[in-house]
Amino acid sequence: MAGRDGQLPPALDEDHHVHSTWSSDGVSTLAENVRAARDRGLRTLLLAEHVRHGSAWVPEFIAATGELPREAGLTILTGVEVKILDRSGQLDLPADLGGAQSVLIADHQFPGGLGPVRPDQMRAALAQGQIRPAEVIAGLVEGTVNALRLAAARRPAVRLQLAHLFSVLPKMGLAESAVGDGDLAGLIRAAADSGAAVEINEKWGCPGALVVAAFAGAGVPLVAATDSHYCGTVGRYDRVRRIQDEAFAATGA
Repeated sequence: MAGRDGQLPPALDEDHHVHSTWSSDGVSTLAENVRAARDRGLRTLLLAEHVRHGSAWVPEFIAATGELPREAGLTILTGVEVKILDRSGQLDLPADLGGAQSVLIADHQFPGGLGPVRPDQMRAALAQGQIRPAEVIAGLVEGTVNALRLAAARRPAVRLQLAHLFSVLPKMGLAESAVGDGDLAGLIRAAADSGAAVEINEKWGCPGALVVAAFAGAGVPLVAATDSHYCGTVGRYDRVRRIQDEAFAATGA
């Protein structure tokens, strides 16, 4: 089953977003995550950790992944997850990525003109009529588009991935269905131009089927990701399976 332009659904024997104890909220070790991936028959595992500008430990993390026992048939990839800081697309990214293969770009907060704004503050501003929903969505999309373009220009050798796209919307009291066709088209162009993949995220259940179908129809690569912080959930998909089934049915394939 493929999309209109031949784009295939993401492989469910891969997990492109897994955290370990190198992240402050991770529960399982790198080795435990690798064993879980092996036991579930995964072919690909992307080990990614939350970082900030001052995360000087990234080279140590990459070195630690290189010391992991290799499992037959399992490809281990490395990455860092960073938040978009502002509307210009600046990322909270350390200078030394230590050879990390991927940068996962995430909308943890709203990318404001002067810096990140907490979702609860944006929810309050919306409730008080200080800003309109369309302006919030346009700002989020603009920040994400600019982040893709800047990252592609500054880190051309690094693979880009949009992590849990639009997960911040419900935190601000907005629905993904409020994203207009124009905003989505601009985001798709930026992803295609930068060579970025878009993950379907199990933890947050996003992006939804219509957005996934739009990316698939444009030939943008899609990957499955649990956003696991515990090895017991590595490679286990429920929401991702439902989203992709609905999305690829929507393509008419």
